[in-house]
Amino acid sequence: MILIKVLFWLSVFLVVYAYILYPLLLILLDRLNPVREPIFASRMPGVSVVIAAYNEEKHIAARIENLLELGYPRENLEIIIASDGSDDKTNEIVRSYEAQGVKLFAHPERRGKVNALNEAVPRASHAIVVFSDATTLFEKDVLKNLTRNFQNEKVGCVCGLLRFVTAGGTRSGELEGVYWRFETMLKRLEGGRGALLGATGAIFAIRKELFIKLPSNTIIEDFVLPMKILERGYQVIFEPEAVALEETAKRIVHEKARRIRIGAGGFQALSLLGPMLNPARGFPALAFWSHKVIRWCVPFFMMTAGLTNLILIHEPLYFILFLLQCLFYLMALVGQALSWTHIYLKTFSLCYYFVSMNVALFLGFMRFVTDTQKVAWDRAER
Repeated sequence: MILIKVLFWLSVFLVVYAYILYPLLLILLDRLNPVREPIFASRMPGVSVVIAAYNEEKHIAARIENLLELGYPRENLEIIIASDGSDDKTNEIVRSYEAQGVKLFAHPERRGKVNALNEAVPRASHAIVVFSDATTLFEKDVLKNLTRNFQNEKVGCVCGLLRFVTAGGTRSGELEGVYWRFETMLKRLEGGRGALLGATGAIFAIRKELFIKLPSNTIIEDFVLPMKILERGYQVIFEPEAVALEETAKRIVHEKARRIRIGAGGFQALSLLGPMLNPARGFPALAFWSHKVIRWCVPFFMMTAGLTNLILIHEPLYFILFLLQCLFYLMALVGQALSWTHIYLKTFSLCYYFVSMNVALFLGFMRFVTDTQKVAWDRAER
């Protein structure tokens, strides 16, 4: 029974560590050793914005217009749309902007985002490459605020701030926003130490010279590419003044496929980023283990905590803990049922959001081990 109790409390501790103790550790480190704000010279270097798109006829024109209206010097701005087998009007719309310097790299077959980027980035003209999505909109000065960080030669990748705009006032969007604000806090604290773990595909920039062609089956390239740059000894930082906007999914369930894909990609990334797990790398390794590896394993810790608690249920303390676990999952079920009727009570909905997120991670793991996760992406309904 001692081993069962150890497994129970270790599982509980790791869940609490991933979501509570590690964030508190980051806050403490920030208080004890605050990061100084850098001073930048006013420069606007050449930038190539690369967007991989598949059947984005509803959004691509607005996306291009948004980039053209940023006020960045046209002679220093290259816009590349890598159309990955689009068979709607996406290519036709992009071609209508060719006179304004927009380039279309179209491939006749859909191969997945990573392959579209592998082909497009080497053809970019400028030394700094900015990645984004067709459904994202940049606020003013995004390119200026991203690129200024490369004045520091140690910086290899810069991730901007993605803000979610609630879809039609839906409460599910608010829940995603709550979780995203939590993640943004972690990005700020980790990025301040040059060890931001991955990037947001909607808004990040790299030195073109550091780009490497990723394996054609890479699922979450916006995580692996920055991590490979971090692995090479460069800093990966967060720039909160480079702001992009994106609409949230209309309902929590609409994000399920995206989360499953991220889960599968996370476990795949472990096989690609082995050196980053070495504790000798210091803070980057600590962050990788704490923010990613342990969190990806939370579904297994939750299952272990439930099963071991059931075995120990004959003891009064564990009987109470088992009831609390049952109550938590019951609240999650109620939150799910309420979401079907578009009713959102914050406590119930947060429980549902947390459980659904970890169910998606588990399903992602299953897709990884069975090699059934497609490389091509399917955007959540917005």
